[in-house]
Amino acid sequence: MHEVWPAPDTLLASRYRLVTLLETGGMAQVWRAADELLDRPVAVKLPAGDTRAAHLAWREARLAARLSHPGIAAVHDYREAVRPDGSVAPFVVMELLDGETVAARLCDAGGPMPWGEAVSIGTAVAEALAAAHAAGVVHRDIKPGNVMLCPGGVKLLDFGISAAAGEPDDDETGVSFGTPAYAAPERLDGKPAEPATDLYGLGVLLFEMVTGEPPYDVNTWEELALAQANGPTPLPEALPARLRELILRCLDEDPLRRPTAAQARRVLSRLIPSAPARLTIPLPGRPPTGLARVLPTPAAPDRSPLPRRLAVGAALAVIAVAFIAVINAVGDSQREAEFAQPPSGAPTTTAPAESESTPPPAPPATTSTTTSPSPAATLTVDVALSRVRAAVERGEDRGEIRPDVALDFMNLLRLIDPDSEADSTDQVDQLARKVRERLNEGGMTEAQAALLQQRLADLRGLLTTP
Repeated sequence: MHEVWPAPDTLLASRYRLVTLLETGGMAQVWRAADELLDRPVAVKLPAGDTRAAHLAWREARLAARLSHPGIAAVHDYREAVRPDGSVAPFVVMELLDGETVAARLCDAGGPMPWGEAVSIGTAVAEALAAAHAAGVVHRDIKPGNVMLCPGGVKLLDFGISAAAGEPDDDETGVSFGTPAYAAPERLDGKPAEPATDLYGLGVLLFEMVTGEPPYDVNTWEELALAQANGPTPLPEALPARLRELILRCLDEDPLRRPTAAQARRVLSRLIPSAPARLTIPLPGRPPTGLARVLPTPAAPDRSPLPRRLAVGAALAVIAVAFIAVINAVGDSQREAEFAQPPSGAPTTTAPAESESTPPPAPPATTSTTTSPSPAATLTVDVALSRVRAAVERGEDRGEIRPDVALDFMNLLRLIDPDSEADSTDQVDQLARKVRERLNEGGMTEAQAALLQQRLADLRGLLTTP
């Protein structure tokens, strides 16, 4: 009778003691283990016994060792153990994570998650992919089961079939193709590894999070080919238009038409809903608590005659608000145009970038002798907050702020609630400190830091003005 190997309490490489089997897949087992040298819990990944799986374990360790990012599960070690029959078993030692995968979350929910939550997860995954691609690593297996939701944030797992960017795809067995429902079309054509493959996976991940099913819910490669001929199922119309557009861009069959990970992260980060009290659109399945804070409360009708002069002034105010909304909408659409590439062969035009120092257009001259209010007199907290956000976004777009620094700033800005003066002032002060810290670390240019400090000072002044 052959001994079952591995088993709990097995000591690998005189250091890693197996504790509990966490997961068994077609290519490997993942164990909870104890690192007896450093006295810490770890995860040990033991591949299946064939030569191909052992080679993939070595590749995974080498490629993942290039990466150091809070959104990517860390690889600690690569070792080899000896089985009872004398054969060698390579294994990878990884960071042990607590939490649940997106696949488990969707299974427990029995359907899609709120689109705001999906966007937040997608932003973190895109940020991790941008870091991996910058290091020349392509994951090639982005799917709900490889995204872990941990107490400290989102983690990208399992670089088991990853490859170096540009590396030829010489796998004739198909073992490294991944799961049919999540495989990019170019993988089936044997094209070299490229970052666009991961963006297809990100599109599938987002699609499944907001609909509950992948765009092609298939189990075999033959079923996938038939499903792709008909195209994916439509996305819900209730989703934000930019989210739908991004998902479809990621799922484009042509890798050249997909956005980069950095572009996808910027689009997704701008779609993350603010705190519930600041929402202008309620999340699916949640009461519209934010609307009461944004829309004015209807007042009792005033039966007294309204002077014509006040009526005209009110009408002009409404027109001005509408004009500002249109300008903001146009600006947003221009900022997102960077990932919306035109069809092949179509002419392209590039609009000049908006300068931070460009003043707003002067109002037309009038014969009135009334003095126009200065910009500072009309600046509100909401406008000042929007000016800080715009400075961060444009700084990132121009390469004057590192993407991870910009994401950190945007997350802090979302916590600012103008109705809570003390908390908001603390958040602004924290942001000002972070600007100085990130400048010293080389995370932004001096000009960008000076601009942000000025805009934060304007915002703080408004928050503390009685």
